[in-house]
Parts: sequence; C-alpha cells; structure tokens
Amino acid sequence: MYRINIPIIAALSLFLCAASASAADIQIKVVNKSETEGLFAFEPTFVKADVNDTLVFVMVDPGHNTRSLLVPSGAASWRSPYDKEFRVKLDKEGVYLYACEAHKRMGMIGVVQVGNAGSLEEAKKIVADESASMAMNKDRFAKALDKVK
Repeated sequence: MYRINIPIIAALSLFLCAASASAADIQIKVVNKSETEGLFAFEPTFVKADVNDTLVFVMVDPGHNTRSLLVPSGAASWRSPYDKEFRVKLDKEGVYLYACEAHKRMGMIGVVQVGNAGSLEEAKKIVADESASMAMNKDRFAKALDKVK
C-alpha cells in the first residue's frame, strides 16, 4: 500500500500555483496613430517579458495583424488574422521581432526581449534588412532593438 505524504503534496501544489500565477498578460495595442510613436504603431514598441508571459495584441484600429519575423530557436512563429485580438505565449528566451504585414513598410514593427537576449545578433541583421525597405519610421526598429539588454 502507498503512503501519501500530505506536506510534500501541499508544498508542490503551492509551488505550481505560484509558478503559474507569475506569468503575465502583456497588452500591446495595435493603432493607426500613437501619441508616442506616430503613425502605424504597436504600443509599446518594445517589451521586456519573462518566459511564459503572454502577449495580447489588442486591435484598437482596423486593418492590422501581427506576424513574427524572428523567434528564438524552438519557439513557434505566428501569423494572426486581421482585426482580431491575438495571443502569443512566450515560451523561449531570446529576442522576438514582429510586424503588421500590411504596414511593415511603414515601420509598424515590435520587439520583445524574453529573459536573456540570445538571438540578438540575428535580430540586428533582420532589423537592418527590414529597415532598409521601409518607406517611413526607418529608425523605429533600431530604436526598439537598442532597448534589448
């Protein structure tokens, strides 16, 4: 017959509850005009998050989506539908880059740092390539990436 160790089970339960409670939902507004960023922006453009946090893209204005341009090794890429709230769970450390497909050339981009910035060099190359093709807000991507530490 097995003996159940109640104190150990209780301690494990508290630990698991605390671990899941620490994950946060991080709201990112998708707007045509931002008071801080100008036209076609994600608010905020840069986010620092923890592993298991969730990005929640809130479509304030119509005509936008979000698509990953870079995710850390082992993380899932994403492409949201247009005009629908969308959630992305950040389950790997590193740098995530994303854009609105329709307005990427307008500099509608975002950067997320989760834990350590292991993929920073790859991110810098993508940011340079993408920024070169932008018609406006050419420095927005680089400014957001500069916040990665």
